[in-house]
Amino acid sequence: MKKLLVFLVLVVFVSSVFADLMKEVPRKALPFNDEITHSMAEQTNRDVPEWEFYVDPVGIITNYYDYQPGSYNSTPVQVQPAEVGGGIYITFHSRETAASTRRVYYAYIDADGNVTNTATISTDDIHEGYSGVDLDLTTGDPLVAWHVNEDTGTADLEVMFTYDMYHLGSPGLWKAPFVIIDDTIGPNAPSDEFIWPYVYVGPSPDPLKQRVYVTANNADDTPTGSPSENQLIAYADFDVNDFNMQSELDWTYVTIPLMNDWHMGIPEWKRPNCGMAVSDDGKVAIFGYVITNGETSTVPDMMFCFLSDNYGEEGSFEYYEGQAEFDIPNPQNQDGSYRFVDPDTGEPHELYMEPYLCNHQNVIFANDNSELKFMGNMNMMLRPASWYPDFPLMYPKMFTFDIANEEFSFQDLYLTGANPNDNIPMLPWDLDEDGVVDEFDADGYVVIEEGWPIYHFDNAVAFHENSFKMAKNEDNDWLVAVWSEGLKSRWGNVPEPGYEDWAEYPEVAIAISTDGGETWEDTIIMNAKTDDDNYAPELDGMIPCYIYPGDVIEDLGDGYGLVHLFFLDDNSYGSFIQAHGENLGGTMMYAGLKIYFGGGSEAGNNVVTPEVATLSQNYPNPFNPNTTIEYSLNEASQVSVEVFNVKGQLVKTLVNEYQTAGPQSVEWNGLDDNNTSVSSGVYFYKMKAGGRYTSTRKMILLK
Repeated sequence: MKKLLVFLVLVVFVSSVFADLMKEVPRKALPFNDEITHSMAEQTNRDVPEWEFYVDPVGIITNYYDYQPGSYNSTPVQVQPAEVGGGIYITFHSRETAASTRRVYYAYIDADGNVTNTATISTDDIHEGYSGVDLDLTTGDPLVAWHVNEDTGTADLEVMFTYDMYHLGSPGLWKAPFVIIDDTIGPNAPSDEFIWPYVYVGPSPDPLKQRVYVTANNADDTPTGSPSENQLIAYADFDVNDFNMQSELDWTYVTIPLMNDWHMGIPEWKRPNCGMAVSDDGKVAIFGYVITNGETSTVPDMMFCFLSDNYGEEGSFEYYEGQAEFDIPNPQNQDGSYRFVDPDTGEPHELYMEPYLCNHQNVIFANDNSELKFMGNMNMMLRPASWYPDFPLMYPKMFTFDIANEEFSFQDLYLTGANPNDNIPMLPWDLDEDGVVDEFDADGYVVIEEGWPIYHFDNAVAFHENSFKMAKNEDNDWLVAVWSEGLKSRWGNVPEPGYEDWAEYPEVAIAISTDGGETWEDTIIMNAKTDDDNYAPELDGMIPCYIYPGDVIEDLGDGYGLVHLFFLDDNSYGSFIQAHGENLGGTMMYAGLKIYFGGGSEAGNNVVTPEVATLSQNYPNPFNPNTTIEYSLNEASQVSVEVFNVKGQLVKTLVNEYQTAGPQSVEWNGLDDNNTSVSSGVYFYKMKAGGRYTSTRKMILLK
């Protein structure tokens, strides 16, 4: 009996650990039998905005759970207003060692960019994850939810909630977490399991209070056996007195009947891919697209929006839908044959574009709450519902719902056609949109510009690895969209001749708008590849992935905005959780980008100030116990070289003096400023020179 009990406990534990990965319902994958001539639209000499690192990447904590650390459909980076601290709260899940429990953490970064707090939120050492966070803008207090198996009697997960009483003077004054959603709540209780919570704060009908919303997604399979994440919304009104009393608040629960029908297959199965947003005038919206079983469905995939003008109250959500599938022509090769042909019938395929594999996006209100936006992609599909996974034809788009006109639209974001705003998909073989194929290869086949806005090369994990996020500055109508560009890395893993050394270099992509999304500047691309035009020295030695912007673009004055970034610097390319890469962990990083929102720079790529110094990678690396750091000064300068741990704490000052021009070096022996030997792990050395050069690199001490 004892052995049986232990076995059952283990079953419950293992089920809870793996139950919180979303389940894919893939479209039919078809092989592409013709040889592919790979092509990429030229990205050099682009008219991108002026930008630079305002805060160099700094480590927050080691993370061995290298998958979607800030969750799926919101941003975990919340910026306090200047009048209530001006700092940043970040929540995420992490395993500090390969053997430790996955926990939910928070980090606080003060107004000067210093990481002052990093710790778990709860005190229980149990498997937690997928947190959501928003701020009470009147106090700067964060409100946080996550899921966990608090009730170990079942395998179902519960949603926990808490808040930090920053208003009492400092971060870290968390109320003891409490359950707000369990298997007793929901339209099909106890079968439903609502997890993956996201938190939003907005106004309340009570003018003296605010309202917090926690939306959770149904992880329970539908009667058909396929997932369809209908949502449960929990909301509660609060003020600072509730926090001072450490209240668990009075919660109301709302579901949306039509989403419940989708989940139950009434009249047929549909799956929403969406995010939620709350406005400062009482609107609550769920915006995204729905997929159907394309081969048997009687209706097409659609864009949709549920919109409440009454604070998310029961029965207040109106439903809107619009076109998501756009038929496109099958291009003809030089000899008049079609490029995409069914090998079984010899007939040309019917092609269309639609959102596909863009299920990890957040939603924002824009333009005085008159529009909803999210960034995603469109993929070239073949009717009735299939695709070529070996032919990467996936392109970033900006999707919009105009509330007043009840209209859905999209824009080409990267790549763009001649008119990116015409609500017609860009054709990757006709970028000038003159109706004629742009180019044929040596064999007479249509040349197609490829796209892969996912950091990892493997199409088998694209459902899990895609990530598209947005942020805004409402006062200035500034928007930013952030994602990963993975095409070169994908080619490096094919491998495509000439790209073999790109295999482990995903790129960071950032697009900005200065007019509320009416137009978009050329996309900023940055990477860690030293011989590439888009090399960013601040990323040297990194594998940046899962990139989240702060929810607010801060106004620095003179047309410049500060975009906060939070990302994982993985120590091995690919998520070990998704069966790629090695179990070496990574480091959660914070950085800040200063971007000019006045328009494109005539200088082309980011404006570069002539460097006064160059910092090299330490050697050996990893090391024990000594390593050498070399750098070169192009002019005599005041120089500092400092070592920091992954929490951003200063460990050792190696250099702080005026030095002459020429090559220099310094050795670190693994001791801190107190001459105490430091532990094994990841460290960062940061060099400053001449008041305008800053560079940071990573090193690993192994004992």
